[in-house]
Amino acid sequence: MSTTTQSTADAGGAATTPPTPPSAPPALSPVELARWAWRQLTSMRTALVLLFLLALAAIPGSIVPQQNIASASVSSWKAAHPTLAPIYEKLGLFSVYDSVWFSAIYLLLLVSLVGCIVPRLRVYWRGMRARPPRAPRNLSRLPASLSFTVDDEPSVVLDRAAGVLRKRRFRVVTDTGSTSVSAERGYLREAGNLLFHLSVLVVLVGFALGQLFGYKGGVIVVVGQGFSNSLSQYDEFDPGSLFKPSDLPPLSFTVDDFHVRWVTAGSQAGQPRDFSAKLTYRTAPSEPAKTDQLTVNHPLQVGGADVFLVGHGYAPEVTVRDGHGNVAYKGPVVFLPQDSSFESFGVVKVPDAAPQQLGFE
Repeated sequence: MSTTTQSTADAGGAATTPPTPPSAPPALSPVELARWAWRQLTSMRTALVLLFLLALAAIPGSIVPQQNIASASVSSWKAAHPTLAPIYEKLGLFSVYDSVWFSAIYLLLLVSLVGCIVPRLRVYWRGMRARPPRAPRNLSRLPASLSFTVDDEPSVVLDRAAGVLRKRRFRVVTDTGSTSVSAERGYLREAGNLLFHLSVLVVLVGFALGQLFGYKGGVIVVVGQGFSNSLSQYDEFDPGSLFKPSDLPPLSFTVDDFHVRWVTAGSQAGQPRDFSAKLTYRTAPSEPAKTDQLTVNHPLQVGGADVFLVGHGYAPEVTVRDGHGNVAYKGPVVFLPQDSSFESFGVVKVPDAAPQQLGFE
């Protein structure tokens, strides 16, 4: 076997070799990879992207009826859309704020904001406590400088300059030894920026605490009837992950009256414009009764609980007589509205009728 080697020569006869290809960079170690991922997550660009994703993720929760708020509407929606209902169920669109994908975006945004804000707060605090830098000895080296002569004493000139700078919201330091004044500003703008991000963080933490320790419940109360704040009184109840039944504040109320204002003209005629309920409530059996006018978006706030008025409907008075002419049932029956024109659905069960039980739909 024989081998042949070749080389190239330039015009002057000197031998040259081809350039060595660059070597691939070494792989990141687990610590370096974790550090890189943390820096990417805690960058302001990532926080803005996550905030935008959170806003997009909240849109289905406003459009699609939610199970923990309006279970009857969810059932009606599923019946009206049998093809889409299984898909929405798998995506968690009927319970958006409890879904895995919404929680993942939420937690990543929370971590990203904390990672962005805490280091900036530390730097801002150090900068606020630090003195402004000393004035340079040779002002002519600055991009803009001006020199002039005055007849006043140096201390008078320094005080005058410091006063003017303070009026312009500069942080001022007077050095009598070198007869100079140094000043800086811009901290108020950074304080506003940090305050905005802290406000967003407080809102996110408050929402998270509400999901952990809070609760949501719904109940239909007919005019003239009452409600006591206990688990057995709710028609639907959605507790937080760390909620305890003992956390329910003592509260009871009676719906004394209910008023509705309707749209009387136009394409929306017959739809409700506004509704309100007059309540008599107590925070304890021994406490005197109080009254309140409950309206939309103006809840009754008692003991850390907010009582909202979220809807209304009809409860017709029904009287049922059995085969012997006796009154087997008498009273209001709650009917659930099915559309904006208040076409309603309800069921009347009369188990005490004789000689047999009766039911009406």
